Parts: sequence; structure tokens; C-alpha cells
Amino acid sequence: MNWVLLVGLFCALVFPVFVIGRRRGQPNPWAAFIPLLGVWIVLCESIGRSGWFSLLAFIPTVGPLILLLWTAVEVPARHSRSRWRTLALIIPGVNVIGYWFYAFTLPRNAFSAA
Repeated sequence: MNWVLLVGLFCALVFPVFVIGRRRGQPNPWAAFIPLLGVWIVLCESIGRSGWFSLLAFIPTVGPLILLLWTAVEVPARHSRSRWRTLALIIPGVNVIGYWFYAFTLPRNAFSAA
């Protein structure tokens, strides 16, 4: 039962990033389901950066914080969305709901030349 709960929680946290990757026309949005780095890979690629930037998450203490702040600011800006969305993406706990809302309000054909 615990494994089912963990897998469900993992999917609930990762699925919005998968949707963002699909709607941005990324070739491998499934990478969001890779544990630890998948979410960061897809978010970095969705803003026109290399997925290698996700390795910043392995810098002790500050790495994940840098990625959280950077993607929360850049994702709405690069997707031509209001910077007010940064608030919903930056606050821990709220950002889970923020990414769900963001992913499903992003137009299906939100491909860019970035």
C-alpha cells in the first residue's frame, strides 16, 4: 500500500511538468518521470536551456534553491505568460498546485522557436 501511495504522489508531482513539455513541443517530455532530475531537465529545456543545467540540483544546499527560483521566474517569461505566475511557482507547497494550474492553462500549441 505504501508503494502505491508513493507512486501516486510522484506522478501527481511530475505530471504537470510532463504536460508542459508536451505542450511546448519537446521531443522527450517523458524525461519528467526520471527521479530526481527529470522535472528539472524538462523545465530547463522548456525555457530554451540545455537539460544539463539540471545538474545544478546536486550542488549541496543551494543547488535546488537556485533551480527553483530560476525556473519559477523564467518559465512564465519564456512562455509569454504573466510574471505574476512566478508567485504561484515559487512558494513551496503552493507551487505544486501552481504547476498543475500553469500546465493545463498553457495552450496546446505553445511551441516556440526558443
